[in-house]
Amino acid sequence: MNGSPRRQSEASGSAVAVDAVGRALAIKKAGLKRSILKFAVVGVINNAIGYGTFVVLSLAGMPAIAAMTISYSLGMAVSFAGNRKWTFGHEGRMAPALLRFLAVNAVGYTINFTILKLFVEGSGFPQIPVQLVAVGLVAVVTFLLMRLWAFRETSANVEDTLTK
Repeated sequence: MNGSPRRQSEASGSAVAVDAVGRALAIKKAGLKRSILKFAVVGVINNAIGYGTFVVLSLAGMPAIAAMTISYSLGMAVSFAGNRKWTFGHEGRMAPALLRFLAVNAVGYTINFTILKLFVEGSGFPQIPVQLVAVGLVAVVTFLLMRLWAFRETSANVEDTLTK
């Protein structure tokens, strides 16, 4: 025999725990891929509206910061509606999630504002292509902040994942 029944039971229990953790990690990885894909879909819709508005306002002669402020605000409504339930499956209370979402977007807005201020107003680059680059950078930052903080999973959701 390979040892006492107790040792065999402990080894078996450890193997089950390792297997459960492995399954949980695989589920988390698949969930991350799904979240990224869903975030991209919401982002395409959001940015088609937001960037489209930015381009129209820019071509109409509106300065970059003003055009971005209007287009960013418009896109936030689309983003919250799509990302809260569909992308991240957030089931928690809406008010705290909305406050965290607004804080995330304040960070995103600040990054976008800074990019436009530096490159359009400060260096004279054309505002439409600069905004296109800014949209991509802001998307990465806001995805991470939304997933990890604004629409984070509750501990009950994590526990459910570990026990499946």
